[in-house]
Amino acid sequence: MITMKDIAEKAGVSLSTVSKILNGNDRYISEATRTKVLQIVKETNYVPNAVARGLKVQRTNTIGFILPDISNPFFPEIARGIEAAAEVHGFALVLCDTDNDPKREQASFNLLKSKKVDGLILTRVLQHSALNELVSRRLPIVVVDRRVNTTGRDIGRIIVDTRSAMRDITKLLLARGSSRIAFIGAQDDFEDARYNGYCDALAGYGLKADPMLSYRGTYTVETGHTGVRAIFSHTFADGLVCGNDLIAVGAINELKALGLRVPEDVRVTGFDDIYLARYLSPPLTTVQQPAYEMGRTAADMLIRNILFGDALCTNNLGYKIIERESAL
Repeated sequence: MITMKDIAEKAGVSLSTVSKILNGNDRYISEATRTKVLQIVKETNYVPNAVARGLKVQRTNTIGFILPDISNPFFPEIARGIEAAAEVHGFALVLCDTDNDPKREQASFNLLKSKKVDGLILTRVLQHSALNELVSRRLPIVVVDRRVNTTGRDIGRIIVDTRSAMRDITKLLLARGSSRIAFIGAQDDFEDARYNGYCDALAGYGLKADPMLSYRGTYTVETGHTGVRAIFSHTFADGLVCGNDLIAVGAINELKALGLRVPEDVRVTGFDDIYLARYLSPPLTTVQQPAYEMGRTAADMLIRNILFGDALCTNNLGYKIIERESAL
């Protein structure tokens, strides 16, 4: 059986160095040494005694991630970034999908609490009372892709300025000649950031948002279908901004079913730049959120707080407008 001592001898380092790396206490160890040790660990299939280690340092070296919809490609990409950062620090990841159900969200909190995770990453929290309960338990928390209000101590936040992003992509349609732009989004958009960004862009062109040109549902393909039917049954739009790419997928399909051409009759935009966006017909103009980087940054912040007491803070990442054929 391979031991920690064997790993140290193969790497040409001390036993304590190997121990610090495997326990995530490698802040002052060079990247080259850490990489070398972890490569030997991988090659020898060394498995540390997690139970004994956890008892010694009062940690499980496990973090939890609660997401609302694993079928939305945006969230698995965040999870990939979280898992990559966790692996670097020797942490495991427990993932829970709430399916946008408050009861399942509460069950996820309870499950992760029973697993004694060292910290938690959340996105699009539904139940603020449950979040406040976790905050009161002193569990380190980082929230991704969502602004939340909590009482008590600070939590980490990884955010993108979605209001500005929606403003910019709506302005793109206005600059290209669209004058009646509709909005299809979701009810749970915190502080209506995406809808307000849409309104900001219209106001910049001296226009007011028309309630007849707005529809709210969920971040799903079906909302795109339903929203287009609801709006185009009583009025017309020559532009359409969608709260995410899944909504845009449904919207484009429904517009085609109505005999309308994209972008000739209606320019359409999305939000997130999921991998499907470039393969739609026509390819989708959208806002690119750095989902993988959001997850990686969240996990790195959380784990450094757990290991070294580094502060949990707000990290605002950038976005890009990806121009494709749907909004020409």
